Amino acid sequence: MGNILDDPHILKAVMQEFESRKLPRILHLKSQVDEGGLLDETEMGFMKHIHQEILQYESFVETHPEFTSLYIKFVNLYCHILDTALNNEKSRT
Repeated sequence: MGNILDDPHILKAVMQEFESRKLPRILHLKSQVDEGGLLDETEMGFMKHIHQEILQYESFVETHPEFTSLYIKFVNLYCHILDTALNNEKSRT
């Protein structure tokens, strides 16, 4: 059984969703934590959802190496946000 993202229409919709809604929110969170901010419950819920997507798309990227660079950048951005938010939290206690 193939990955649902193998359907070009679904892949296009997922990429559009990422570009128009998720990436701007992720970049906002990056800016927020880079400025010393923390993540609230809603933002942490969003990041949990992003983590699930990272896990879900891993097998797709393994069979579609043309997406490897984008995937790695996305994972690194996710890790940066969480690591920075954790460091910000630690520095406040």
